[in-house]
Amino acid sequence: MTREFTRLVVAALCCIPAISIAASDDPKEIERLLAKVRNEPIIFILATGEPNACGRGCSEWIAGEGQFDESAAQRFRDFLAALPKRDLPIFFNSDGGLLREAVQIGSLLRENRMSAGVARTVPEGCHLGTPIGDACRRLMQSKRDHKAKLYFGGARCGSACVYAMVGASTRHVDPGATLRIHSGVGRELDRTENFLRRYVTVMGVDPDLVDAAAKIPSRSFRGLSRGEMERFGIETRGVHETPWFVYNGPAGEFILLKSVTYPTEETGDEYRTRTVGLACSSLHPNIRVTYHSGLTGKQGRTPPRIRAKIGDSLIDLTTLQVDSVEKSFTLEPQQLQRAIATGSFEITEIFDQSITKKPSRAVSFSTVGLSASSVALEAKCRSKSDPAQ
Repeated sequence: MTREFTRLVVAALCCIPAISIAASDDPKEIERLLAKVRNEPIIFILATGEPNACGRGCSEWIAGEGQFDESAAQRFRDFLAALPKRDLPIFFNSDGGLLREAVQIGSLLRENRMSAGVARTVPEGCHLGTPIGDACRRLMQSKRDHKAKLYFGGARCGSACVYAMVGASTRHVDPGATLRIHSGVGRELDRTENFLRRYVTVMGVDPDLVDAAAKIPSRSFRGLSRGEMERFGIETRGVHETPWFVYNGPAGEFILLKSVTYPTEETGDEYRTRTVGLACSSLHPNIRVTYHSGLTGKQGRTPPRIRAKIGDSLIDLTTLQVDSVEKSFTLEPQQLQRAIATGSFEITEIFDQSITKKPSRAVSFSTVGLSASSVALEAKCRSKSDPAQ
């Protein structure tokens, strides 16, 4: 992730309560939840199985087993730093834990363009069971590398785990595994859910996922159907476009966000998420547009030239950032309104053919649902430039 979109996620982390069900008003409930997390901290291991154990041509993977505890994100960061390669998939088997840690791990997955799934990893010397026994936990914690088997049946990723998983660039949930959601409780719930909507939108997932979770009582779980996984964009398959999400932040931010996820042009089995954000420009009444697209591992370090087609306007841009594409430019309100009238706008990445043979890719962002939000954005920008209003 680059600076602007990293800021979007990091800013959210400071306001997300640690516990996955938000900030409970009951101190005993908080202590009960923390005790469960501390008794079953998530363990990360490097697992090696039989040929094709984790997919076609895949025999090595990362396992994440247990609860997202207080130091989970830092341990995962250190774990990745010690690996000779970071293009391995990760498979979670977790009932949740601390939301802040899960979101940080999700951000690390996206930074490293990793893929994720849901499965139980059983090292040699362990028995298949849920949850894993104390003897197996000690064995897994005794060293980093293990010979193991991967089981999809009965595996689950629940609560905070879902928000870690959606950070992966490519996501697959085997039919034998389940994703489980539930709501939170407490005074900070509304603000937490708003930050989560922003986070999942940046990751290319429909913010309706957060709304669906909010309908499930915090002491129970509901499994997501295959249709819901596809509708929310959790399962990366084909092209997925989120609706426009209106983020009205506590510091006065007013941002309209949308993401489109495409399979890559090279192989089709890796995915990239392109995100656009609309906000007030310092040059009133113009609107600032930020476009972000992380480069895939196969694209190297050659950023493309960017051309935006907004209504009847063509805007050529350049980028100097490495490992990602991120560019901001300004639009006049009339240009945005013309784009809304045509139903979409388009941003094209143009690669230097003397360096790479990668073809140009035009990404279309639908403007359906943007009209009313753009009116609110223009009003917000006017009031920001003229506080007397």
